[in-house]
Amino acid sequence: MKSSGYNVFIPDLDSQSTILFNTLYGSISQLDHHEGTIARSLLDGVRPDESTGSLFDALVAQKYLVNDGVNEIDLIEARKRAGIRDSNRLDVIVLPTLNCNFACVYCYEVHRRSRMHPDMVEALKAWLTAEIPLHKVVMLHWFGGEPLLQFGTVMSVSQHAKSIAEQNGTLAVLHITTNGYLLTRNRAQELTRAGIRDFQITIDGPAEAHNKMRILTDGGGTFHQVFENVCSLASVDEQVKVTLRINFNHNNLESIPELLELFPTAIRPQLRVVFEPIFGDCSLSAISNVPLSELSQKTSEYSEYAATLGYDITFGLSAVKPGKLVYCYAEREHQYIINFDGNVFKCSVGEFRSNERVGRLLSNGRMERCGSEWASWTGGDLFSEKCYSCVYLPMCMGGCRKMRMQEDPQQCALVATNASYLLKQVAFGGLQQAFRVQTSSSTKKTRSKQ
Repeated sequence: MKSSGYNVFIPDLDSQSTILFNTLYGSISQLDHHEGTIARSLLDGVRPDESTGSLFDALVAQKYLVNDGVNEIDLIEARKRAGIRDSNRLDVIVLPTLNCNFACVYCYEVHRRSRMHPDMVEALKAWLTAEIPLHKVVMLHWFGGEPLLQFGTVMSVSQHAKSIAEQNGTLAVLHITTNGYLLTRNRAQELTRAGIRDFQITIDGPAEAHNKMRILTDGGGTFHQVFENVCSLASVDEQVKVTLRINFNHNNLESIPELLELFPTAIRPQLRVVFEPIFGDCSLSAISNVPLSELSQKTSEYSEYAATLGYDITFGLSAVKPGKLVYCYAEREHQYIINFDGNVFKCSVGEFRSNERVGRLLSNGRMERCGSEWASWTGGDLFSEKCYSCVYLPMCMGGCRKMRMQEDPQQCALVATNASYLLKQVAFGGLQQAFRVQTSSSTKKTRSKQ
């Protein structure tokens, strides 16, 4: 037997115990001081005896110790290849417009007047008609710009995709990312009837904080309208789930608890709360203006507080989900971002310029891929060389491919934005903080969560 290459000891949770965590298999064990000392020695190759045999057996059962013939790198690479090639799921992100009614101070997008021409709408429908039956699940996401500026297109294509999926026994999951300003109650009812029950809406704090960051193009505030629309949306259909995204930096970080207290108790279980650090311009960047240790402490503290208030949130030990296949959907062969003009992209963080496209949706409904550009996202090296010596590789799966392509490939490409709670804590250097929450109630000695 040999020690797994992906064991992490997280000591001093309460000055008496240690968490042993395996990032590949997802095993978690809470050990007292004596057990922790013995576990370290057994993992270092010390032979078990009568007094340590039971702990040795537990370490084997939970895969902290693995057979000598197990090549864990091969397992991880096979996982990544499976994720890239997976044909079970079709991911389609549609940008019906790059225009927006907001002028958020930290927005990286270049907004311009645009809309999907009716001919392109029909081409998109034709492509979906042919493509959806080839997959078990279709994930149709609306993005922009502000997609509700083209409400008719959203409705028409959503209804078509849902119908084709139902006819072919394919599960359709429809989602929209919207700023929420145009999401009236009537529109919410229409969207849910079309099958869209999964929403992402951003609110960056209570009114005073939000209205400094997320403003209309004419400079007006947006908090009241968005807040009321979220509350109305949740009451329209009990199956509706809203990912309440809270973008934060040094300007609004302290206001987040006040925001969490504002939403009615009755709808909180329908609201998934995620905290995302603002990135980019150093004057607004959370990571450039707040110490990483504070980011770790605050996100953990706020996650715990949101859970106590009744929000739907994954944090602490419940955030451990082994088996990640790819870092980001952009690496998957069957993932497409279709712009209003038919240009196809892979990454949703960009300006969607024609010279950056990786394919094109033609007027006859056929998808044309640009060979080398497409392959740069789905082919080549699975990981940077540096990744192979990182204990967090099974959780991260190589980080952001766009960063790897544009920057030094040997730099860590893990970014905290849009990462899971646990990966955020890794990026912030606060893994101990992540495991502090719920430790005593969620783990038992030498029992694993898998």
